[in-house]
Amino acid sequence: MGIPKLDEPIQSGEIPLDSAELPQDDVEPELIPYLISFQRYNRKECKIEEMEAKSARKAFKVVRDIGMKVRTEADFKVHFPKLVIAPVEDIGAYRDLFRGLRDSLDIEMKELKFETDKGRLFFFVIDKIFHVVAVRDSHYEVDKR
Repeated sequence: MGIPKLDEPIQSGEIPLDSAELPQDDVEPELIPYLISFQRYNRKECKIEEMEAKSARKAFKVVRDIGMKVRTEADFKVHFPKLVIAPVEDIGAYRDLFRGLRDSLDIEMKELKFETDKGRLFFFVIDKIFHVVAVRDSHYEVDKR
């Protein structure tokens, strides 16, 4: 079996526009909500098992809603105006959250306060993936060394 012969001769010139276009996905990437990942979950620092049932349910609801509603960082303020999100630095007692993450990734860890006096979710986002690191009923003491 050889190479089949063309019925029409090939014409030189410009590439037709329709053959130069990339195929489009059905949904634009900006419209896809964050994916939730527990790949970087820190079992030692997560205290969800020790939380009151009400707080644990609220944490799960927040994670669920993020995976369904949040498409960009600005969506946090739109869909969760009462939640407080603050950056977390690799200092003091927070250093344990960064264990295993320092060398492999350039991340910006954040703390999401889903209850006024307690209820903290620690996370970072890379490429529309919301990485849950830990869920706790209390904050860290920053002055601890």
